[in-house]
Amino acid sequence: MGYSRRMSLTSRARPRPDLSGSAEAPVVSPGNRLGWLDLLRGVAALTIAGEHFVQMVVPELYARVTHRFDVASFGVFLFFLVSGYIVPASLERRGSVRGFWISRFFRIYPLCLVVVLVGIGVWAAGAYTALSPVSPFPAKHPAVAALANLTMLHDFVGVGGSLFVMWTLSYEMVFYLLVAGLFVLGLHRRSAEISAGLALIGALAAGLFPVLLFSRDLHNTEVTVAVSAAAMAVGLTCLLSRRRALSVTGAVLLAGLALVLVTVNGRMPGWFGLSILATMFGGTAIYRAEQGQISRRKCAAACVVALGAVVAAGACWDEHARMTHHVQWQWVAAMLATWAAFGLGMLLRGRTVPRFLTWLGSVSYSIYLVHAVLLCVLLWLISPTAVRDIPLWSRFGIGIVFIAVVLAVSQLTFTVVERPAQRLGRRVTALVERRANGGA
Repeated sequence: MGYSRRMSLTSRARPRPDLSGSAEAPVVSPGNRLGWLDLLRGVAALTIAGEHFVQMVVPELYARVTHRFDVASFGVFLFFLVSGYIVPASLERRGSVRGFWISRFFRIYPLCLVVVLVGIGVWAAGAYTALSPVSPFPAKHPAVAALANLTMLHDFVGVGGSLFVMWTLSYEMVFYLLVAGLFVLGLHRRSAEISAGLALIGALAAGLFPVLLFSRDLHNTEVTVAVSAAAMAVGLTCLLSRRRALSVTGAVLLAGLALVLVTVNGRMPGWFGLSILATMFGGTAIYRAEQGQISRRKCAAACVVALGAVVAAGACWDEHARMTHHVQWQWVAAMLATWAAFGLGMLLRGRTVPRFLTWLGSVSYSIYLVHAVLLCVLLWLISPTAVRDIPLWSRFGIGIVFIAVVLAVSQLTFTVVERPAQRLGRRVTALVERRANGGA
């Protein structure tokens, strides 16, 4: 089975790689020294938005392209690689796990909540056809879904995100849990070893990972959601404690929760989840090599091993943890292109990146969420059943208009929701840190 089918937007078997789902804040630095990261995020965001449009509106072109190149995986893994590079740096620069989690909350949740509410409104109005703005499980079981989505572990507890694009946020949350836990345990500089190790485990044990082990039916799903939410609440409470023993206990609990869910209870088998985490920690290893925290030789060796293992796993195994009968060359091409794009981006370090491209990186999280709802509305307007009756060039014209609308609305949500939430997060962080340090 090829990856073109596995990446189907409406497939329940495989979560959609829709955007580099990273919820990382825009990179701002003197002289635009990190503008290359915004450039990569912008490329990933437009890739995913465009890929979704082509899949639903120009399906004949989508089938031809995805048979040769896994566009969706390229976009999402590129964004995860960038996220892996910058997120741990944000935590360590701040030096405060408490501040890190406050910033993550205000970065991820406000916009997500707003877009989900809009999606629910669109769904309630019936403005959808082949693609629903509200996923099936949340539509049927809103209370359970709300709790699962609140933890952002929804894709690992058998629920799924309220919006079909939200699956990437579950991987982001798992990465945050691991990064914070490793920081507390003093193992945060082991990124190279972790990246290579996770990738090798995923590749060597690819056929052994179960899918939704704890969430096979509604009752077990409800129990899994409740237990995961409780474990996350207890773990974070302990992690943020001033007592070393409690913080270590919280770190171990959260890391254990994250790894168990990824390996045995995801909607995708463990090799896929471990491939994502290995890629993210690969980005972290590159950051550490640049900062002189680890040797460049160790970083290079780890990245080669991680990339090789990720390529091998996806080339030989499918979404049901079954060995394929032929090499999935579209996956191989996408993974190699992901790391090549990141390498090309690094070559731009220290160079001025055009303002439009850095702006795309700034609004990439908005693009990630907003385009999903707008695509549902578009399909309602043009009716996917009549898509093939629209001339091909007219559909490309619709695509240009669609992307323009997505960018305009993304700028609006960034200005009205994201930026104010980030400012509020910084104020809350400063207040909490002052109180924690005994200040006025």
